[in-house]
Amino acid sequence: MTPGRPAAAAAPLALTLPRDLWRQIARGTPDADTLRLLRTARAGRNLLLLRAVHHASRAAPDRAGRDSGTATALLAAVRRRAPAVFEALVMDPAAGIVLAEAVRNGRGDPVAVLAAVAGHRAGLPFRLEVPVRHGTVELPGLGRAGLDPGASTALLERGPHGPTTATAPGTPGAVLIPDPPTGRAPGWEPVPRVRLTAPRPDAAPVIRLDSHVSLDLGVPRALGPQELTRWRDRLGAAWEVLAVRHPERADAVRDTVRAVVPLDPRRPRGTRGAWLSASFSDAFGLVALAPLDDPAELAAALVHETQHSLLYALQDLIRLLHARPGARGHAPWSDRPRPPSALLQGAAAFLVTAAFWRREAALGDRAAAAPYERWRRTAHLACDELERGGWLTEHGHRLLDALREVLADWAATPARGG
Repeated sequence: MTPGRPAAAAAPLALTLPRDLWRQIARGTPDADTLRLLRTARAGRNLLLLRAVHHASRAAPDRAGRDSGTATALLAAVRRRAPAVFEALVMDPAAGIVLAEAVRNGRGDPVAVLAAVAGHRAGLPFRLEVPVRHGTVELPGLGRAGLDPGASTALLERGPHGPTTATAPGTPGAVLIPDPPTGRAPGWEPVPRVRLTAPRPDAAPVIRLDSHVSLDLGVPRALGPQELTRWRDRLGAAWEVLAVRHPERADAVRDTVRAVVPLDPRRPRGTRGAWLSASFSDAFGLVALAPLDDPAELAAALVHETQHSLLYALQDLIRLLHARPGARGHAPWSDRPRPPSALLQGAAAFLVTAAFWRREAALGDRAAAAPYERWRRTAHLACDELERGGWLTEHGHRLLDALREVLADWAATPARGG
C-alpha cells in the first residue's frame, strides 16, 4: 500500500473460470476451488477499495480524515509483519462495509477502526482517532467500547507491549480492550460467537453474532443473555438440519457465512411486513436473520442469503449485466419493479431456496411441497423476466441457462423424487 516507483506495465492475466462454474452457482453447491476463487475475488475488491482510500488520504488529507494516512500506514505494517491477520481482516464482511462507505463518502476516518482492529490483533503499537456512534466505538469482529453518549470521536491507542485502550471526552477513565477480546472489562462488550458443533465437531463453523455492525437496520442494539442463548439454540438447530439433510449446502454455508446480524422483529419493512432475512453487496459472508424458531425455515434463509453472497462475489470477477441506468423489470416477489441486478439475484437465490424445500419434500416433509412450488415458480418467472429484458451479457446468459437447466430437471422429475 505504500506507493513506490511505478512498475513496468504487465500484460493482463487471463481469468480461468472453473469448467463447471455456471452449474455450481445455479445449484448453490460450489466446490472448494470455486469457493476459494469467490473469496479471493472479494478480497481483491476490498484491497482495491483500501487502495482508493489510501490515495484519497494523500490527495486530500483534510477531507479524508486526520488519521486516515496513519491508518493505512498501520495496515501496511500489519500486512508485512502479520500477514494472516491482514488477510483475515480483508476478508471480513465488516471490512467490506467500512471500506465501501469510506470510498463513497470520500472520508478515510472509518478505516482507522479497521486499522485499530488489525493493530490490536497483530500486537503492534498505534494511536488513532476514530468516530463514535451512539456512544460506542464498534471494532469489527472484536466488540464495542461504551463511551460518553456526547462524544463524537475517541482515541484508540496501544503501546509496544499493550494494552489497547479507548478514551473519549466525558468518559471517566479508559476502556480496556482485552486480549483476547472475548475477555471482560468495564465498558467493553465482546462480539459473541456461536460454534455450530452438530453433527461433526471437527468441521464445526464458528459464526459471530454482529448485532452492532453498521448497516441500514436502525440503531445498533445489544443482545441480552436470554436472547443470545435463543440465537445460539436457533443457529445450532438450523445447522443440524443443513449438516444432516443438506450436506452440500452445509459446505457452502460453512465456507461463506462469517457473521449473522440478528434482526429486530419489531422493525417493519415497508408494507410487506418484517424482514425475514437480508444480505448486502458490500458484506460477503454476512447474513441478517429474523428470529425464526423453525429450524428448517432458518436453514432455508441461510441457504438463500449464502447464494446472494456467492453471486455478489462472482460479480466482482465477471460482468453479468449491461443494463442501462434506471432499467426496471417485474419482480414476482415484490409489488414494485426492481432493477435487473435484483432480478438476477432473486432468480438465483429463490432457485436454491426452492431446491432446499424440494430436498425436504424428498426426505418426507409433506409441508415442504408448498414452499418448494412457491419459490420454484418465483425463480421461473424471474428467469423469464431476465430473458425478456435483454440485459444479460454473454456470461449472464450462461448463468441463466444453468438456472433454466435446473428448472427443466425438476420439471422432468416430481419433487418427491429428490
